[in-house]
Amino acid sequence: MGVMQSAGLSLRWFRDTLGMLETKLGELSGIDPYFFFSKEAEKVRPGSEGLIFLPYLMGERTPHLNPNAKGTLFGLTMRHRREDIIRAIMEGVVYGLKDSLQIIKSINIDVDEIRVTGGGARSKLWCQIQADVFGQEVVTLGSEEGPALGAAILAAVGVNLYTTVEEAVEKMVKIGPSLEPIAENVRRYEEYHQLFQSLYRDLKEDFDKVSEV
Repeated sequence: MGVMQSAGLSLRWFRDTLGMLETKLGELSGIDPYFFFSKEAEKVRPGSEGLIFLPYLMGERTPHLNPNAKGTLFGLTMRHRREDIIRAIMEGVVYGLKDSLQIIKSINIDVDEIRVTGGGARSKLWCQIQADVFGQEVVTLGSEEGPALGAAILAAVGVNLYTTVEEAVEKMVKIGPSLEPIAENVRRYEEYHQLFQSLYRDLKEDFDKVSEV
C-alpha cells in the first residue's frame, strides 16, 4: 500500500491560502471551488510550463518515510500564472502516486486495472493526468466515497445480504467512465517524473537542514 501524506490536501492547501476567489465564487454559485481549479488548469499544457511541485506539505510516508520532507515549487518564473501552479500541484500529486505504483510493479505484481475514487475523481482533468502519468487506463467508480462504500460492503456481508465479499463487490461497486492515456502526454510526463524523483534526492539533505534551523 502506498500512502501519501498530502495528496488531495495539497490542492486543499491551495484553496485555503490562495484560492479565496474560487472559494467565494463557490459560496455564491453553489459550485464546488475545485471545479473552478480544474477549469483553470485545463488551459495549461502537460508539464505546467516546466513547473514541478513536490507534494510533501506534511512530510511523506511512501516511498520516502521522511517527516522532514517539504513541499517545493520548482522552476517558478515570471511567465507562470495561477493556472500553472494549480496544474503543477495536480501533476505533483500524481507523480508521487506513480512512485508507489513503480514499487508495486517492481516486485512483479501485475496491475491490470487502476481505479480512482474520492473527491479528486470528480475532476476529469485529474483523472486524465493520472492516465497519462501512469501510462494506463484509469477507471472511475460510480461512488465517490471509497472508504464508506467499503464499510457498507462489509456490513452487507455481515448481515447476510450477500454470502461473500466478492459477491457484494460485484453487486455494489458500479463502474463509471474510463480514460485512456494520451501517447504524447505519456512521453512528456515520463521525463517530468524523472525530474520529480531527482529533485527529492537532491533536496533530501536540505530538507533535514531546514528542519534543524
